Amino acid sequence: MAKKKKVSKKTKTKSRKKKGGIGSLGVLIIAIAVIAAVIVLSKLKAGEPVKYIKAEKLNEWGIAGEKKGQLSSPRGIAFSPDGQFIYVCSLNSAMINKFKLDGSFVYAWGGKGKEKGQFNEPSGMCSDKDGNIYVADAWNGRIQKFDAKGNYLLEIGGTKAGFYSPRNVAVDAGGMVIVADTGTSRLHKFDAEGNRIGNPVGGQGRSIGKFNEVFGVAFDSKGKVYVADPGNRRIQVFSAGLQPLSQKNVKAWSQALPLWPMLAMDSRDYLYVVSNGTQEIVVYDTKQKELKYVGTIRNDTKDKPLFANPLGIAIDKSDNIYVTELSRNKVITLKPVFEQ
Repeated sequence: MAKKKKVSKKTKTKSRKKKGGIGSLGVLIIAIAVIAAVIVLSKLKAGEPVKYIKAEKLNEWGIAGEKKGQLSSPRGIAFSPDGQFIYVCSLNSAMINKFKLDGSFVYAWGGKGKEKGQFNEPSGMCSDKDGNIYVADAWNGRIQKFDAKGNYLLEIGGTKAGFYSPRNVAVDAGGMVIVADTGTSRLHKFDAEGNRIGNPVGGQGRSIGKFNEVFGVAFDSKGKVYVADPGNRRIQVFSAGLQPLSQKNVKAWSQALPLWPMLAMDSRDYLYVVSNGTQEIVVYDTKQKELKYVGTIRNDTKDKPLFANPLGIAIDKSDNIYVTELSRNKVITLKPVFEQ
């Protein structure tokens, strides 16, 4: 019978150390690695840091109410081509009010109903180079076109177009009309006479070119189309022919989903994106290959909050920003202060 080999105490100790696995130093190294990984992942998840842009508050005006010249749940806002007047859509009174830039009332038209010149939840609006006004008449399922004095000209869409709650409309420099049909998550294109151009694009979905309740629309100086896709928490970019080009997630919308977000473009091709859920406006540079985050407007130059439920937005020729305040029934005018 073979004799058992005698194992020394020294050998047993070495063996136990080997079996014992990770020592305290190893645990410390792993802990540091885990913490570092968590930090890196959190930064990746957070994306680009928020950069705040102060804005000088130039003016504020508006009288709450449902009579002519008053505002009740103001939505869309648009300038006359000469920049001397501003039109504001008042949803609850179903009226379009025309003001001077200081808030002095000029006249109004509309009222609740389904006849020509009447509205059922008017929402987004815009003007063309000839001074005509286009209004998204949501629950009448149509876009109505008026001259600068509020005289009815024509109807675009309606039931024949398959509209279901069109909430916004925009017109480019060449007179092309884009309708954001929120209920069907589709974009429609028409000429200035209301004739359809091509087929609708979009539909419900998450892939590029699809939408989840399409809303705000804006154009850059090269004719590209920028569209708010709030349900998917992103801005999508299209060619003038409505071919999808790119997309950009809006970080603010991931924090609080906005209500019917509006868009506007300034003279530098900066895109302004309203985020009423977080009480701010996010600014992007569209001249880059992809939308580049510029900063976020939230407070004034004295660091006081600017907004209480912003919604409609329009920008004048001097790049002053006009914003409708949904809950305060006001229009505020701002001048962003960009770092040189």
